[in-house]
Amino acid sequence: MSDIVLQRDVASLGTPLRLSAAGSQTAGGAGDATTVTGVTVDRFSIGNGSMPLVANMAVAYEATLASGATLSIGYAVQDSADGSTWADYQTATYAVVATGPSGGGAKNGVFDLGSVNLSSARRYVRLNYNPDLSASGTDTAASRGFGFAAGYDRLPN
Repeated sequence: MSDIVLQRDVASLGTPLRLSAAGSQTAGGAGDATTVTGVTVDRFSIGNGSMPLVANMAVAYEATLASGATLSIGYAVQDSADGSTWADYQTATYAVVATGPSGGGAKNGVFDLGSVNLSSARRYVRLNYNPDLSASGTDTAASRGFGFAAGYDRLPN
């Protein structure tokens, strides 16, 4: 496929994915350092009978951080044959994704996991992620997993 020009409509070659419900975190409290379990994605159902071989996965976040305090995110992409028994497919240790500015304030962004090769993954996949605020009691964050699946042997409808 090296002769395809992708500058005009690359979106038509893939499928956007909702990978989690919204998560909210309060430093030292609810949701902090707690895994957000992703939604089950049936790779067979999103590709018109053709499972995607790759997905770009990410976590969008909005945080209010004290000066020098951090938001870190760890993750696990999991796969399953039946949609109920899960195994880790790809994991990562925590990465600092945001640091509070001088005087504290809002930080927004996207933690991009990059391209996840799904060629050996089973039918069902999900993204679990774990946001961890370093401060205690005052910092807050909101987050959500999303992605884009591609690499079909037939184009999706």
